[in-house]
Amino acid sequence: MSQEILLTVQSAATLNEFLREELPKVLNAECSQAKDCGQKSLQGQNCGAADQNSLQDQNLRRDLDGLQDQNVGPAAKSAVSNSKIRRLIFSQNVWVSQESSQAKDARNQKALQAQNARGGGFFVCKNPSLLLKKNARVKVFLDKEKFFYQKENDDIKFELDSSHVLYEDDAIIVVNKPPRFPSEATFVHDRDNLQAAVVRYLHKKIGLDKNPPYCGMVHRLDRDTSGVILFSKQRAANAPLFAAFESQEDAENVGKTGKAAGSLGLANNLRATQKIYVAICAPAGSPRLAKDSFSVQNYLGRVSPKSQAAKWGFVPKEKGGKFARTDFKILEKKGGLFFVQAKLWTGRTHQIRVHLAQSGLAILGATLYGGRPAERIFLHAQTLDLPHPISGAPLHFEAPLPPEFAAAF
Repeated sequence: MSQEILLTVQSAATLNEFLREELPKVLNAECSQAKDCGQKSLQGQNCGAADQNSLQDQNLRRDLDGLQDQNVGPAAKSAVSNSKIRRLIFSQNVWVSQESSQAKDARNQKALQAQNARGGGFFVCKNPSLLLKKNARVKVFLDKEKFFYQKENDDIKFELDSSHVLYEDDAIIVVNKPPRFPSEATFVHDRDNLQAAVVRYLHKKIGLDKNPPYCGMVHRLDRDTSGVILFSKQRAANAPLFAAFESQEDAENVGKTGKAAGSLGLANNLRATQKIYVAICAPAGSPRLAKDSFSVQNYLGRVSPKSQAAKWGFVPKEKGGKFARTDFKILEKKGGLFFVQAKLWTGRTHQIRVHLAQSGLAILGATLYGGRPAERIFLHAQTLDLPHPISGAPLHFEAPLPPEFAAAF
């Protein structure tokens, strides 16, 4: 059941900053009130129905246990994390007073003009970075049971060692990433990730008495994807690496004209990266495959609401879709499964999954795109080719197929 909380802004702040600071104070005060009521009950005194309900709020007591009224400690801040604040905003449970807010974009201006059903002067705000002025009013509709629910993540425990290092020199380190492990830090502050594991690995090599070494994120693999991923070890390598990853585009013009990027007057085509993935798929509906080699190119964007699991699909260019192209080759068919190779021309979110699903194939484990349930998403970044960021020498890296690929196929 939702509880309505009315807050007043004391000094200018963005919406997410304001809620991150103020919600723990409100919830902490409720927790202290519930404890006081509990102590009175033990002494034979009566408590009101509202207090009894507070005492039954096990999630709140669990997450904020032991905090004092005027002392909002780290536990309260953790209980009201950045990710929970953003989910609260995106789920349309935060309302802002129209006369006291500052809206700079057309979407919020339109919202400001709408008189919404929950009270005059308030509009639904789905922009975490909205700047609030002093004396703005904010309504929060909070269902504590849902708010404090924390999905158990099934990340693996992983510590990088030399067996997972494909290449290393003074400028870069290339790693064979395991599945079910994030590439970089998330909103959950204590969640481990591959970039942190690389830092620990390098730190151990140079000695624990030294400052942690630099480790730059150059590109990313999804949490559930395994395979080749590269990190920079010095800042001087970043610019050439970013140029190499970006210069394989303008793929839209390549797709339309068939000409190489260099002939289009774009970035030096010799610097372009080449990324090859492999996937195990099963038919989803009626596969539209006229031959074993085919290409898919269209415009992609997010098609799910921000309050739901992130899903991408076809979005017209005029509505913000970004051009995406993937070349596919079916390497083997066996037992109703397809072993598929994918060459990326662009790097859009979930690009391979979307393009395969649009072709009538779905990656095992990618249930969001029609795939059969499996122990993991069977997508693996197999090879990466690019020039060395310092010397310019061509480099080729290949991550061996995980054993579960052979077992599944």
